[in-house]
Amino acid sequence: MESARNMSKARKRKFYLKLSDFLLDIAKLIFGGIILTGIIDLDIDKALLFITGSVVTAIIAVWGFVLFNRGTKTN
Repeated sequence: MESARNMSKARKRKFYLKLSDFLLDIAKLIFGGIILTGIIDLDIDKALLFITGSVVTAIIAVWGFVLFNRGTKTN
């Protein structure tokens, strides 16, 4: 695999956009899992589920948006 230092700017932008799409999809899947787990009546601590899931979703989504911004930079 080619190292990040040797990649062209256009290739880096494309890589960042693909990775941001992946991370945002993962964040959506985690969020959906939280909602489905909350609906199903399982014997778990729902507050811990929602707090942990929300924090993880937010971290992954922010990381995805940062990479999206890097991928759409014009300079």
